[in-house]
Amino acid sequence: MKQNILLFLLLFLLQIHFCEAQKKEESVARIGANVITAEEFKTRYEFLPHPSTTHKNADSLKKEFLASLIAEKLWALEAKEMHFDTLDLYQNLLKPLEKMFLRDALFKQEVDSRIKITDTDLIRAKARAQITLNVLIISAVDSSESYEIYNQLKKGAAFDSLLKMRPDYALQKEPVPITFGNMDDEWMEDSLYRMKPPTFSKPMKNKNGWFIFKLVDKITGTLDKSTGFSNNVKNIIRARRSKQFGMEFLNNLLSGKQVPFNATIVKDLPDKMLESFQRRKQNNPADSANLHFTEFDLAYLSSIYGGEMLAKPIALFDPNPPTLNDFFYFLLVEDFNIKRVSKQNVVGLLQKKLNEFVQYELIAREGSRRGLQNLPEVKKDLQMWRDNYLSQFMKRVFVDSSRVSDDEVYQFYLHKTGNQAAGIKVNLIEIFSDNLDSVQTILKKINEGIDFKVLAERYNRRKSTQAQKGEFGWQYTFQFGEIGKIAESMKEGDVYGPLKTEGGYSIFKLLGKKEAQDSVKQSFQASKDQVKEELFNKRLYENINGGTAKFAQKFGVLLYDQSLKQLSVTEVNMFVYRFIGFGGRITGVPYTTPNFEWMKTWQKQKKLLP
Repeated sequence: MKQNILLFLLLFLLQIHFCEAQKKEESVARIGANVITAEEFKTRYEFLPHPSTTHKNADSLKKEFLASLIAEKLWALEAKEMHFDTLDLYQNLLKPLEKMFLRDALFKQEVDSRIKITDTDLIRAKARAQITLNVLIISAVDSSESYEIYNQLKKGAAFDSLLKMRPDYALQKEPVPITFGNMDDEWMEDSLYRMKPPTFSKPMKNKNGWFIFKLVDKITGTLDKSTGFSNNVKNIIRARRSKQFGMEFLNNLLSGKQVPFNATIVKDLPDKMLESFQRRKQNNPADSANLHFTEFDLAYLSSIYGGEMLAKPIALFDPNPPTLNDFFYFLLVEDFNIKRVSKQNVVGLLQKKLNEFVQYELIAREGSRRGLQNLPEVKKDLQMWRDNYLSQFMKRVFVDSSRVSDDEVYQFYLHKTGNQAAGIKVNLIEIFSDNLDSVQTILKKINEGIDFKVLAERYNRRKSTQAQKGEFGWQYTFQFGEIGKIAESMKEGDVYGPLKTEGGYSIFKLLGKKEAQDSVKQSFQASKDQVKEELFNKRLYENINGGTAKFAQKFGVLLYDQSLKQLSVTEVNMFVYRFIGFGGRITGVPYTTPNFEWMKTWQKQKKLLP
């Protein structure tokens, strides 16, 4: 018996040792007491485009990205020591994110867990996925009109003749193709698949009105059954079950709950928001035609309303009603996008967002009531965004400490130029966009080999270069700020991006590079702004590199090079959205700012230490 106990203890200790070793292998770096797991690295690397140049290999890109990720964690640790996590701005930014993850966790619990796809479901779905239905459709605004047409059809009237007399005919010179999964209403699709051509249906009603269908013919074998076919079919079934169960749950949760809005606030809100959008446009004429709710709008509206009004309830919940301030931060996280700025559009979108705000709040409160905030996956998601937000606060410290005075700029100018202005000139062509969907499309087309100039002419949204089809012309690298610094190390023909810049994302290509030695043609005052920007960027670069290396020494960094090298990742640049249960979406992971030069400084410091 004693021997068995000893054997059990030995096996137990070996198991602990094995698990600890396994945990270490699953990490690619350690920062203080925290680790970056292989899973987190892979997710962060693949779910958002990582800026890359064409002449770097996969291992180099992984090392650079890991260094950037470590820098983010280091900045977060330092920001926490500076108590930035206690700031109202930080706490307010996290609130809508936490509620978002609560909704998602509740969705998984109440909806995802109920979805079961049987073999029978798959067999029927795969059979339908191989059939295209060609139909003609007569629509009507109400049941009386629809049944009047239906009675005419039953008495022998020709469907095609009745259709030609209606507005629907303009869009149906050819029958409309219907494939498995492309109709919102599954029951309606079921009815059509059960029909035989050439027959017509009874009137059918959905949220868009009343419809009568004529099945013209069924075409079999229209879809490719190669790679991904089964998964596509499963995804269609899963999406439909998800919608069905989700609506059932929401009907039960929200039934009978009426939450009135604060009429005083809601009445004036569209005008105030329109004023903010117009003010932002005046400050930055190059701003995109598609306006989003940004930190500018948050600051501007907060200054207009003042602290007392911001603290007032916008939706009259009981207890703990959410405030106007809560709603503004909700808009900052949620997708608030106006393509054409007008009073009518602002009112319409604002009403939609207010309704979503109330519904999402009720769902999140149910998740909180169930204690879903304590789930490991919710904590992990929230921690990832906490670190990212804290690192952004730390970046502001670096920016503020890099400000330069006019006298410093003048001394730098004298030192740099003397009697000659020396430096590197580059010719860049850029595609600038503030829309993540557009960036994803652009990256895909670049990977397909479409000419960069063609894409720049079509997609570039920087107004100052649109007339030149995205091309800047020959300029000093310091005139481009961070873009210019990157361009100095690029080779002709290299493409870099996306790089997150002020107002959006930049993807650029180096058309040419040369050493410049031009005579000084302008006085200091004429070039002051450019020189100031150059000195600021130089100081910011030095402060970030030195500061990050200092944090690495302070908190301690361990790199698991072998684990990183063995980690397989895809090199396809793409954006991935995470769709949140019960509505909403967010980028799959937080954006990681490229920041890897500090690693060289840190490694030199380690060698110098006794």
